Amino acid sequence: MLSNKRTIPATLILSVPILLWIGVICYYSVNAPWYDDFDPFPDFLRKWIHARGVQEHLYLLFQPNNEHRMVVGKLVTLACYALTGHLNFTFLHLAGAGFTLGTLALVAKVFRRHDLPWWYFLPVVLLLFQVQYHLVFLWAICSLQHQPVIFFVCLSMYLLSKNRFSGALAAALCATFAMSNGIFVWVAGAAVLTLQASYRWLLVWLAAGAVAVACYFHGLTTMGNESSFAYFAQYPHLSVLGFFAFLGGLFDFFPEKPVFSRSVLPVIMGFAVMIWISIWLFGLVRPWFLSVFVKKNKESQVKNRNGNLSPSSGFLLGVLIFLLVNAFIIALLRPRFGFFVMIVSNYKMYPALFLIVAYLSLLFFSKNRKQTIFRGTLVIAAGIWLMSALNYLPVIAERSRYLTINAYNQEHHGFGLGHVPHSAGARYVDALMKDMVAGGIYQYPKAGNELGRLALRQAGTPPLADVQVIVRDSTIVMDEPAGSVSISRQTGQIAFLRADGKVYFFKMNPRLYAGRNFLRQYDRGFTVEIPLSIMQAGTYELGMLRLENGRSSGGIVRSIQVP
Repeated sequence: MLSNKRTIPATLILSVPILLWIGVICYYSVNAPWYDDFDPFPDFLRKWIHARGVQEHLYLLFQPNNEHRMVVGKLVTLACYALTGHLNFTFLHLAGAGFTLGTLALVAKVFRRHDLPWWYFLPVVLLLFQVQYHLVFLWAICSLQHQPVIFFVCLSMYLLSKNRFSGALAAALCATFAMSNGIFVWVAGAAVLTLQASYRWLLVWLAAGAVAVACYFHGLTTMGNESSFAYFAQYPHLSVLGFFAFLGGLFDFFPEKPVFSRSVLPVIMGFAVMIWISIWLFGLVRPWFLSVFVKKNKESQVKNRNGNLSPSSGFLLGVLIFLLVNAFIIALLRPRFGFFVMIVSNYKMYPALFLIVAYLSLLFFSKNRKQTIFRGTLVIAAGIWLMSALNYLPVIAERSRYLTINAYNQEHHGFGLGHVPHSAGARYVDALMKDMVAGGIYQYPKAGNELGRLALRQAGTPPLADVQVIVRDSTIVMDEPAGSVSISRQTGQIAFLRADGKVYFFKMNPRLYAGRNFLRQYDRGFTVEIPLSIMQAGTYELGMLRLENGRSSGGIVRSIQVP
């Protein structure tokens, strides 16, 4: 336990990664929906406002979105609207972050049972509050799926490990209806209850789980998952490698590199950590197995009736089983979309939690080498945290600019934040967002309109001589040779087409480095390909904005004729 004199500095040190993580959310968050956000947030809220009667409201709350029922996320959306009268996606990002803070609090409760020095908790904080999973905490639908489901699974396992069955059951139901992988909480809980030898409660748990899962899948489609089994039969090795890549995903330090080179280290480290996990699991299962199936003496039978799990072991076991089932299902169903899915940012919370479970299981149950375990894990966790900040913050900054300029395109031209321009999906999004704006429920970010005014003020002469433009087939390719990548959301290169007082924005992407230095991701310069098919026929001025920490420059490159 901490003395009062040590509590304040300990809290301050442990808070630094957490506050920086929250700062990243506040700084880079853009109040704009993106792709899958439209259905569960603005469209749901619009239908909720116009719904009549309890039955219709309940139907909307439990209505699936793709392959998920995200009741928790919809309740958070309703809370946002009730508190502010608006739909604000930054609010949703921060609300999702609150669930991760709750997960940390639960892990801290388990940690405090062991009377360890406070600094031994620092690797947990560093692993949980790094920026690799930015597509979770900066994308509303993922923010209110993955973070709540992890919190409720951890809460359920925490309560189950303390023999508080009713609370654990309620948390498991919340996990189930947070997103589809929440159903794995029933597998995790069954494992804990089995090793606790709580067989009567196990039957109740399995019965409740069967009902919950049946309700969850009622009316859902298979989403084409049957083709995943055919793909697995053809490429089984990808699922095996994918399982370890998923678990070792935090060792994917270079998100802009080719998938093969990115995935080698995650596969190796996922396999290495699983060696210890297998040893630890064997140590948990063996006493239970002997007491149930061997029954050498009465003492072992008494021990079986009293359970073989400590509360900490029960918590870690439940969380681990949940993570392993996730890894198995993802490795089985997702390789057909590309192996990059195994290490995609959306899933990076799970390998973070996997490493935390591995560290705590090693720390709690090692008798003589706790300091060595702490020091080694601290080096690894600090390295992951630093490498993540170095290589992922530029990606996050570029995505923030992308959302800002495409929110402008969506507001003024009816496309940009999802679906192919001028398609049926784009028309649906355009009508939906115009309705939300007209009703005073949503407002687009002001930063995009500021950029629009800057683009309209750019002079046509002299032309930008250092920018190269090639028009081929139905695409404009524009290259800027000198720019460098930045972590500032106010620094970057943006291309635009303008005509008749209208501006269309296109984010320029940093050139990727192709040399021998594996630690380097970006080269100098930016490039963009603009498809002319999204533009109406006419004559446009092609220009570029250079932004640097609030200052802007740029100009017009040339005229473009769109047939």
